Amino acid sequence: MMNHNTSDIMTENRIRPINDVLIEIYEDGKKVDTYQGSGYHTLDEAVQTAYEASDRTHLPIEDYVFRVTNLENKTAARYRINAGGNLKILPE
Repeated sequence: MMNHNTSDIMTENRIRPINDVLIEIYEDGKKVDTYQGSGYHTLDEAVQTAYEASDRTHLPIEDYVFRVTNLENKTAARYRINAGGNLKILPE
């Protein structure tokens, strides 16, 4: 986990199933879709669900940046799926 000193970063880099999350999908710096839901055990699961529910699956998931906001505590962070299929946090 990366250390950040801003309250805008997702604390502990995780969510719980009871958390309502908002996932914004970005392509080339522009927001192209939004997804909201709960019941996710991991950030990876939430991002994958948002991608699959979007109309953006014509491009690989690695082409997008995902901003995940925990609506319960208002924390957020940006993520990308790398070439190895792993979810990685991006610096703000």
